[in-house]
Amino acid sequence: MQNYFFKQALLADGWQNNISIQINSAGIFTKVLADSEQHPDATVLDCIIPAMPNCHSHVFQRAMAGMSEYKTSDNDSFWSWRDLMYKYANRIDAKQLYHIARYCYSEMLLSGFTSVCEFHYIHRDLRDKNNIQNMSLAIIQAAADVGIGLTLLPVLYTQAHIDGATLSPLQQRFKLSVVEYIELYKSLQKKLHPEQNMGICFHSLRAVAIPQIKQVLDELDNNQPIHIHIAEQVVETKQVYEFAGMLPVELLFQHFKVNKNWCLIHATHLSDNEISLITNSGAVAGLCPMTEANLGDGVFPLQEFINQHGNFAVGSDSHILINPLQEMQILEYSQRLQNQQRVIASTSDSPNVGTLLWNSAVMGGTQACALAVAGIQTGQRANWVSIDTSHPLLTNLTGVQCLDTIIFAHNQIQTNTYIYGQKYAGIDKNIVENYKNTLKSLR
Repeated sequence: MQNYFFKQALLADGWQNNISIQINSAGIFTKVLADSEQHPDATVLDCIIPAMPNCHSHVFQRAMAGMSEYKTSDNDSFWSWRDLMYKYANRIDAKQLYHIARYCYSEMLLSGFTSVCEFHYIHRDLRDKNNIQNMSLAIIQAAADVGIGLTLLPVLYTQAHIDGATLSPLQQRFKLSVVEYIELYKSLQKKLHPEQNMGICFHSLRAVAIPQIKQVLDELDNNQPIHIHIAEQVVETKQVYEFAGMLPVELLFQHFKVNKNWCLIHATHLSDNEISLITNSGAVAGLCPMTEANLGDGVFPLQEFINQHGNFAVGSDSHILINPLQEMQILEYSQRLQNQQRVIASTSDSPNVGTLLWNSAVMGGTQACALAVAGIQTGQRANWVSIDTSHPLLTNLTGVQCLDTIIFAHNQIQTNTYIYGQKYAGIDKNIVENYKNTLKSLR
């Protein structure tokens, strides 16, 4: 049994003081009691926030971070960036993916992400196209090796366009039939480690036909995470409308019983009706502010979503930068720029932006990954982030003020991540060297 004493901490119901913490041998919170006395053997920490679940990751894309920041056409967009991404996707083998994932997942831990939903679609082995497990197994092992919680989301990807167009040569590694997908899914379930789980995943409405989605949902248990990219791009939204006579979210809800198990990734371009459909369903909007900004996707309608009590999570997606604090910063700043006003992510009950964004994303992320990572409360994994309050900017601040400060002025403020009650020691040198060697072979 481990004992901690948090002077101030963000719990599910808000900021509390003098919290006694007990953690069992499995690294699970067994006692979280505010306004209590310090245990004589307790380790004392000053200012604590819950660790963040990462709701959306394409881990292989970390290998190309920063490599696409140059002009290729007069109308550079997601679609031109995608061409470079495909080239990387077609060069990475299972061993290289393992080393990329170990490093990327270690970076996540360092930043405060302690669990991740891996939206994985590079299925076919580089040297044996009939082997559709090796790449997933590399991710499972990498996550287990570094200690990050994993929700593996093998992706069904069957077509290049909503009209059923055949996948291009550069997309062939992603391709699975419905039968192959179900077989892969059931096989991978047996390969997971105890701290891991899985979810059903469809790339998008443009890449999987409605009848195929129905086939999968009819065959597999729906009481688990179900993820899908949706309404990320204006072009995609127009294509879906022209083909089906409905906007993407409307089309999804027309055919499926979308509920709290669903995570709708991006959901950037929404009508008022689509916002209401999502918020009323209990589904999670999986936001990736840093990637969405990097790709020029657009701005999510956060203010209206919050007003309707919608659930949202955050993910680092393409991993152009891995930092949940900075995801929160750009999420709020994008709203301010669009609305030309300050303090958007705020309500009368939660006036501070940092607290509202962080706690909302922890709870939404927990829902999206279906792991026991719902913050600092009994029965959950003992994962948290400790803020170093010795920094001059944090002098004489309350916890709620500290969180706002590290989000909006955080660059030089140190944080430490704790996993299962243990302080994360940092990225192993061997992981760094293998990652560097992998990048050398890919560039």
